[in-house]
Amino acid sequence: MDDQEVVEALVTGGARHAFGSKLHIEGDCLVLDGWWEVAFRVAPTTFALRDEPPPDGGTVLDDVAAELTAHGLQEVPADPTPLYAITYTAIDLGPVDWKLWSTDLDTAQSALAARAGYDTFLGDAVGSGPRLDDYAAELAGARRSAGLPALMVLAVGLDPGTIAAMAEALDGCRVEVRGWGEIEPADCAGLMANLVLVDATSAAGEAFVAEVRATPGGCFLPLVAVTAKPAVDGADATVDAGSSPLEWAEHVRSLLP
Repeated sequence: MDDQEVVEALVTGGARHAFGSKLHIEGDCLVLDGWWEVAFRVAPTTFALRDEPPPDGGTVLDDVAAELTAHGLQEVPADPTPLYAITYTAIDLGPVDWKLWSTDLDTAQSALAARAGYDTFLGDAVGSGPRLDDYAAELAGARRSAGLPALMVLAVGLDPGTIAAMAEALDGCRVEVRGWGEIEPADCAGLMANLVLVDATSAAGEAFVAEVRATPGGCFLPLVAVTAKPAVDGADATVDAGSSPLEWAEHVRSLLP
């Protein structure tokens, strides 16, 4: 098989194993010269194409792009953040620059969300029960590969003084605080937090939790709600809004790897 046939096998044939002179398919990944990941098949109609020059200076990226175009796919501006978790789990690759190709933006986002949920072992639908521990271990590895602190908690809408007291008790864990209006639900996944803590004591806070879950990257974020209720839709767990920051820290610590 020549290399063009290997490209075709990835894009249209659904092949998981194929070998050419310089290219081969390993699972859902197209690999150059046995080590450089060229493209990744997220779904039959959604692909990630490496966005940096190949080490051999060749035309492989152009060749794959031409094949994708020939089959009705185009570059789409989807958020690539879920791809970091997907490729880390599927091919042990830390974050690199990718361009996403699909039939349209909605298809790409849906494919990323579905694949992230599958490849990071998150279980079934959102709200199906606790699933923080397994994912946290995967994400800690992804953060180390990206050169980031191994543990990070993102706190949204909470009093900075209260969070400072909690952070002091979480020794060795970085805590990032964002107020309302400083971060959008769609931005939460991009910070690659091990856990997101949201003030859900108001209807706006509960809506924020739901909106995070509705974003392509938000479906796989470990999310804890601060609330007086026993549960909040979309949250994996809750902490009592009336308890002390030290109690929050103890509960959060139990959910971190």
